[in-house]
Amino acid sequence: MFIAPERGAGEATPRYRAMTDSEYPWRDESLLYELYWEQELSTNEIADKLDCTQPTVHKWMKKFDIPRRDAHEAAPNRRRHPAVFTDRGYVICATNYRGTTDSVGIHRLVMVAERGFDAVADKHVHHKNGVRWDNRPENLELLSRTEHAERHGFGSEIKPTNHEWDVSNRERDERGRFK
Repeated sequence: MFIAPERGAGEATPRYRAMTDSEYPWRDESLLYELYWEQELSTNEIADKLDCTQPTVHKWMKKFDIPRRDAHEAAPNRRRHPAVFTDRGYVICATNYRGTTDSVGIHRLVMVAERGFDAVADKHVHHKNGVRWDNRPENLELLSRTEHAERHGFGSEIKPTNHEWDVSNRERDERGRFK
């Protein structure tokens, strides 16, 4: 138990009173460990929860030899789920390993699960209803590059020619992509 000075009204010399751990919960080693390691809170989140400052939490964790997570584990903005929407409307699964980010469309993973890797390897996966986030197996089909381009009205190439781009009456978003 810690004894801290307390001043009474108009007193020049401090009186001492006992301060309990419940008044200063950041001094509770097991609580800090549980919040940091088991609940995976950041030191900022712990400070907010315990009504103290982040340096106070850090100081007491150091005093109790509570190990810190590495930068990757402690990143407050890390995704708990690897699937994210792209700005083009697709759902992808992204991973970052040793600074290299790789991603794959969920629609491709669904088709690999349905048809096998070899069947999907050199094919494009097309959304039949045009809804890029609708990855139900019945909405997906495998097409060759040429078939996929023709399905989208680009002739035999996925990227339209400048003339096709200019004469197309399809609505586009602010970046010039078809909606």
